[in-house]
Amino acid sequence: MTDVIVFLGIFLTIVTFLFNIGISIAQTRRSYRLHHAESFYSLCLCVFALIFSFIVVMNFIIFDFLYGFIVTLTAGIVFLLFGIFNVIQYLLDRRKSSPSHSEIDFSTRDNLRHEIFRKIFHIILFFGIIALLLIGYLIIESLYLQGSDLPGVEETYHNYWGRLDGLGMWNIQFNFGQSVIFMLFILLTTIFVMNEGARLLKWFYFPLRKLASFGIREKEKDTVASYVYFTIGMVFAATFIYPLPLFSIIGILCFADTAASLFGRKYGRHKLSFNPTKSWEGSIGGFIVCLIVTILIVGPIWGICATIVFFVIDAITPKIPISDNIGIPVGVALTYFLLSILQIPMQSIVFSLL
Repeated sequence: MTDVIVFLGIFLTIVTFLFNIGISIAQTRRSYRLHHAESFYSLCLCVFALIFSFIVVMNFIIFDFLYGFIVTLTAGIVFLLFGIFNVIQYLLDRRKSSPSHSEIDFSTRDNLRHEIFRKIFHIILFFGIIALLLIGYLIIESLYLQGSDLPGVEETYHNYWGRLDGLGMWNIQFNFGQSVIFMLFILLTTIFVMNEGARLLKWFYFPLRKLASFGIREKEKDTVASYVYFTIGMVFAATFIYPLPLFSIIGILCFADTAASLFGRKYGRHKLSFNPTKSWEGSIGGFIVCLIVTILIVGPIWGICATIVFFVIDAITPKIPISDNIGIPVGVALTYFLLSILQIPMQSIVFSLL
């Protein structure tokens, strides 16, 4: 039974990555035909991130019974429901003379209210992941302190958060907390890729197509929505970054990117000379919020470096045609990895008691 679960975990991991890579390549080709540069180059970076993560996962993750069971349960349910939805939709469409897809009105999407609505998902996800991992940590800590004889409790307890100084990331290994975040984002990526494939490619059906479209900007109506870039960027980061630095990257996308957007929309009167789509007010607002968030989570040195990277990427996009939702997590993750290699320790303030 154990071998069967492990095999299913490996098989579904391969299927999940190949599905996401395949649909992403198809979307990349579509963006190229539409001459949409930002979407094309963003998707190229997404495909690279997925392939890199796939190679790392297949080489460094140990598929034991627990990991195989979790993968089989989550990925299996997603693909099972995906198949059921498409069979039902196919049977329903057979009864119609011409299947129709209702168009969505994007004319009122480019405003401050809609931008706040789009960012709510990021903020909920940020606090949701923290709550999930803290609850899991408290459970493991309780079992450890009670002297539980369950296999792997002691090792999981000591390695739950990775190293709190952030060093040793080059020795790629998936601790428990990092694995949970990684699996969450690869699952969200799969769901979102299914949704965008249904919305744009129309190869298959996905029930969240219309619901998720409420968060799409007008410029994204013919291209992949930015929430796909966000989750793929976090899959890349979670491949080799510890949980605490990962929190800061999510925090940057949730709070700093939101602050830059909202400050720019409301107070942006002085445009950047090299990128008139951005303003100094928005960039400075995002810089300040990013600095606060990162210093609290990863300490002053890592925080300052991450803030500079965020400021540069946010200022040059989309002048350089890459979405900041993929550029920021990839750029900041590589910065953290470099700091770890240089033996510059992280000094978390918020999580110093762990």
